[in-house]
Amino acid sequence: MLILIFGWENKIAVGTSLVCVSVASISGAISYLRLKIVDIRSAILFSIAAMPGAILAVIGLEKVNSAIFNLLFSVMLILTGFYVFLSPSNSEKSSNALDEETKVNSKNNIWWRVNRNINPKNGESYKYNFIEPIATAVNTLFGFISSFFGIGGGPLRTPTLVYFFNFPVKVATATSVATMSIYTIFGSATHFINGNVDTQAVLPLCVGAIIGSQFGVIISKRLKGRLMMKLLSFAMIAIAINMGIKGIQGL
Repeated sequence: MLILIFGWENKIAVGTSLVCVSVASISGAISYLRLKIVDIRSAILFSIAAMPGAILAVIGLEKVNSAIFNLLFSVMLILTGFYVFLSPSNSEKSSNALDEETKVNSKNNIWWRVNRNINPKNGESYKYNFIEPIATAVNTLFGFISSFFGIGGGPLRTPTLVYFFNFPVKVATATSVATMSIYTIFGSATHFINGNVDTQAVLPLCVGAIIGSQFGVIISKRLKGRLMMKLLSFAMIAIAINMGIKGIQGL
């Protein structure tokens, strides 16, 4: 939005945006932790894996011109948006089906497949299992993408956790926010050191981000998981089209 609507230079938009993402993520993570819907072990592992990529991305951003950046951003978002929209959600399985799947995978006794049982304050119960080393490793890439595009990684991490690693949508969302609250601090600091942060704009943007993150937590408790993913896909596709047009015009 900073690039498309306000005409900011890409590097400044990315650095400033990531600072706001960091603040909003911390605010959202606190709320999700209070609801006890965060997979805490995964959030810690994912954030550690994402840190190197988040720092290296700042170096990569310096070497890419604006038009190429916009096109890369557009391609990344539109592919993810269509995938999220068209893919079925594992999170919509019945609790009995998830329990049975967890039992079957547990019997296989594969050391790298772990089971989780998340019991939020609202009385719901989420049981799922996934291959932890792979789920952790892909976050190195998400850390890079997050810091390179200034988007925090949520638009990619959440669908990946849902569709590839069997996370329930609400747990994936909360865990992704908690993950971002940790590693985006390092990406933001690197952008700040490189002069990519508009310090005057940070405060008002962060205030808006904090307010928005709290509304997001409230809305996520009320919406069905599949509807949340469809809304996410529409937002990504709409932004992708605009970024693509801007990129083509800049070539």
